Amino acid sequence: MRVLVAGAAGQLGQAMVARLARDHEVIPCTRAEVDLTVQAATLDFVRRARPRAIVNCASYNDVDAAERNQQHAFATNAFVPRTLARAAEELDATLIHYSTDFVFSGTSDRPYT
Repeated sequence: MRVLVAGAAGQLGQAMVARLARDHEVIPCTRAEVDLTVQAATLDFVRRARPRAIVNCASYNDVDAAERNQQHAFATNAFVPRTLARAAEELDATLIHYSTDFVFSGTSDRPYT
């Protein structure tokens, strides 16, 4: 199966590429290939790759920097998954998206935003 791994250069992405490559044709997607925060470029990249599955390992996970650069963090962690979901729907592909308990630990007495 053709599997596109977004965020393929990150820690999770590298592990995912290595594991999936044993049994699947992997299309790694790193910043060198496309800026995932640019919707049109992302859609074009995914359309050309024509994956049957998309694994989103891309994230903005530097919490301190995210507080200073909220726009970029939100674009990476909210808009990128939305764009990948739209591409997956268009191509009738499966989308797998990871999250982390680092952000949503469940210990706050207030709602998470």
